[in-house]
Amino acid sequence: MPELVMTKHDVLTEEEMSTFSMNQRILRLIEYYRHKMNLDKSQMNILDWGCGRGRTVAWLRRHGYSAFGIDIDSEPVNNCKDLFRQRGYDPEAILSLLENGKETKFPDNYFHFSFSNGVFEHIQDLEAVAENLKRLTAPGGVGVHFFPAHKHFVEIHLRLPFVHWLPKNILCKVYIFLFVLFGKGPKWKELQAKSPLQKTNGYYDYIIHKTYYRSYRTIETIFEQNNFKVAFVPLHEYGLEKHPLLDKLVRFKSLRPFLNWCMNNFGQVGLIITREAN
Repeated sequence: MPELVMTKHDVLTEEEMSTFSMNQRILRLIEYYRHKMNLDKSQMNILDWGCGRGRTVAWLRRHGYSAFGIDIDSEPVNNCKDLFRQRGYDPEAILSLLENGKETKFPDNYFHFSFSNGVFEHIQDLEAVAENLKRLTAPGGVGVHFFPAHKHFVEIHLRLPFVHWLPKNILCKVYIFLFVLFGKGPKWKELQAKSPLQKTNGYYDYIIHKTYYRSYRTIETIFEQNNFKVAFVPLHEYGLEKHPLLDKLVRFKSLRPFLNWCMNNFGQVGLIITREAN
């Protein structure tokens, strides 16, 4: 059965969860670090940073993990609370809103593993997030965070090429408008019946106020300043061996640093942060 396509405005239901598939790359990493830490599923406290409607948290809990979620937007969080209660979970204990965009109710040194997928490019104050994760992560704990590289060619939310490379000014707005005139851009429900100019304003507002792209080196520095050891997800986790050309290139060890650089600048970044054990 194909996965139901819903938005943050929709209430989470069991019907939707029956078609939901956990991100397998993140699940593999959870299992890798769980075994490395010698923890049972129920002992491993996991934090979904940017949990939205809590689908991944609900999936992990159904499969025996001690999973929790954080988000800055109350609407999607509220839209999953009924399902959590129906499953016997206390959503007020499991889910947390970021107060003032910075503070959470979870205790210090609590989480063995944190993760996010497509969240960091939306965070304006990444320094505050790094500080929070430093407080929340247990000694020896790990975080794995995937997000689009700052120079990937097509902005994944607006589905327009190079729009996020432009300065956030009238040039960017005109650029978006030209694509809208040719019917390009995301098919957001709230903008479907709008005029080209209204769509342009909506897309421009999104790129201005909801995307904050940074180089992977800048992000590395932010987390190192909060005493995390920083590394990046290895190439094999991206399935490059399935690509007819890249598979051959990856085999050359001398090319791997260059391929990693390309991935972190033009593809997807997989950030691994580790808090040193006491």
